[in-house]
Amino acid sequence: MRRAPVNTYRVGVEANQAGKYEARIQARYTQNGWTLRVYFVAASPQRLIARLQSVLRYLQRQEEELWMWGSSPSDRGLLFQELLEAAGLELDRRKEFPRAAVVVAAAPGESLRPLQLAELKRKLTHRLGPEPRVKARPATALRSA
Repeated sequence: MRRAPVNTYRVGVEANQAGKYEARIQARYTQNGWTLRVYFVAASPQRLIARLQSVLRYLQRQEEELWMWGSSPSDRGLLFQELLEAAGLELDRRKEFPRAAVVVAAAPGESLRPLQLAELKRKLTHRLGPEPRVKARPATALRSA
């Protein structure tokens, strides 16, 4: 049985050295056999999650236009950079991708279902959760003998 072609979006999130959160997205478009890697930076996990949804929708809506202007490295020019900058994205030139990435998929031309976005949000929120707090010692333990 042959599978229907689907576009996959791998999302990796990590904190950078400046204390901000960086979302890296690897979009694989099956109809064209093309992979696009982009990233954006957000100040907080909540801002990152909210922005991620709009970025994924943008990557889905602009699939043909992005492929036309960005599939060949020799054709990449100002227009391709402007398309990415319009969505607040930068081209990710790094070869390695985080192993702990969350993957969502949708058929070409279809948008991600709300349930998929909710699951993505849940997984990323869990990964970006607050660090475990260290318990404060009682005042009696701090006194010197």
